[in-house]
Amino acid sequence: MFLSDKTIKEYINLGKIKISPTVKDSDIRPTGIRLHLDKEILIPQPNQLIDFDLPNDVKYDSIDISNEKYILKKGDFILSSTIEKIQTSKDLVCILDGRSTTARLGITIHCTAFTFDNNYDELLTIVLEISNKGPFDIYIKEGIPVGQILFAMLTDEIQQESQKQYSNQTKVLPPNLLFKK
Repeated sequence: MFLSDKTIKEYINLGKIKISPTVKDSDIRPTGIRLHLDKEILIPQPNQLIDFDLPNDVKYDSIDISNEKYILKKGDFILSSTIEKIQTSKDLVCILDGRSTTARLGITIHCTAFTFDNNYDELLTIVLEISNKGPFDIYIKEGIPVGQILFAMLTDEIQQESQKQYSNQTKVLPPNLLFKK
């Protein structure tokens, strides 16, 4: 069962959903909370060979887009994160959803990782896997609305302990291929 805007507001007031910075009423949508692009993007360095059997750090260039727009070209893939940090109670799962306006331009914000279920111990940002699959080059900048987070009730509270692969995630982080759990 997905939460409605009314229940989302109630859960924020009860502390079952924590969000920082404080969410504006205009960012509470009928079934979720609108999310905004943070100031740092990571651009994969070209010509790397990734081997999951011999993991090493994937190399990225970091760019700050707080003062200057970035051109997301056709076919580009970058990482960024949300400005918002989110924490929920153990009986909720979050689902990342794109925004129809940016999707109509060809921008996606996740490849396959749309669930966010490891955020019950601490406030965490959501890393976005952003691709431009459309026919346009598009300016992006810090603060643009890029998607929303939906909340769904679980049948029971999560029993597993929190995975620590991306603990303390307060900005965009590259993939951690060295994590063994």
